[in-house]
Amino acid sequence: MKKTLTTFLVLSTLFSFAQQEPYYTHFRFNQSSYNPAAAGNHLHLGGYKNQGQYLCINGVTHYQWRQFDDVTVERGTDGIPETSVDNIAPETHNINLETMFNLGKAGNQFLGAGLSIIDDNVGFTQRLSILADINYKMALPDGNSVVSGGIGIGFQQFGLKNANYKYRDPNDPLIPQGTGNEGKLNLNAGLYYQMFRLGPFEDFFAGISVTQLNGANYMVTLDQTGTFNRKFVPHYYALFGADYPLGNITLEPAILFKYAFLGAQYTPQFDVTCTGLFAETFRGGLGYRQWGNADALSLLLGYKKNFLELGYSYDITVSTVSTVSAGTHEIMVRYCLPFTVEYPPKIPRKGVREM
Repeated sequence: MKKTLTTFLVLSTLFSFAQQEPYYTHFRFNQSSYNPAAAGNHLHLGGYKNQGQYLCINGVTHYQWRQFDDVTVERGTDGIPETSVDNIAPETHNINLETMFNLGKAGNQFLGAGLSIIDDNVGFTQRLSILADINYKMALPDGNSVVSGGIGIGFQQFGLKNANYKYRDPNDPLIPQGTGNEGKLNLNAGLYYQMFRLGPFEDFFAGISVTQLNGANYMVTLDQTGTFNRKFVPHYYALFGADYPLGNITLEPAILFKYAFLGAQYTPQFDVTCTGLFAETFRGGLGYRQWGNADALSLLLGYKKNFLELGYSYDITVSTVSTVSAGTHEIMVRYCLPFTVEYPPKIPRKGVREM
């Protein structure tokens, strides 16, 4: 029988800030979920040099720490044995829509726009975030790079869903029970830089961003017992990556740093991946995540065909959570639909002196 995880769960969901924001193994392909300045970037489609326009839809489903559950045969002190299994493994579902429009006739200014929806579930907590992203992009005079800055403005709903924490003392007021949620404003901001050639590298990109910029504080009243308090804090990201062509194979290294200023309660995290795209079709590679100590080793597989990209990753948990985890699965689907914007032709009009 697995060891009861009740104490760990209560402490982690009530008092810890370790996973306020979800993480993604496919962070290279899901950038606008944490950086609004990345919305509308189509490096893999030729960037701004490609005269076409695209509407890209990106979806990621992240199943973290499979088989991470709470198994116990005793609830409270009433002496009545009760076997209970609650699914408390974190799950994240994210979908992003993004596009880019030309601004002006010069072809060196652009408007990036996107919509990001994140449904993040950790234990009995549930967070739904809907953000509208907008950014301004400008091609630099060298003709080889683009800079952009953007903001994300939206709504975030947070609370408990069917909370069923196990307690040793009946009706302990510190153990919340039931369902409740609260909605508040959510803000993100970011900067992004992309260079189409940097020495032997192609499609180099770098970005910095902050999520939960306004630091919303939630005080959720539950329908059964007690209240649930959660203070969200700003999370800071730094991203770097590029392509390195090697004949029929293109290496795709990327690294993501993440931090929140919470003193000893939060440890900096970084993710690094390196995939190889073979014949512009098949993708495979490895990843590593460090969260204080080593957290996970990742295997990434993928397929690309024209405007469609598919990805799958499996994270092998190497931290102490491995004793109750069967690893993490993640599925990524991305499709870009090309479209054109046709402006109505100008209608010649005669001046008053030509009549």
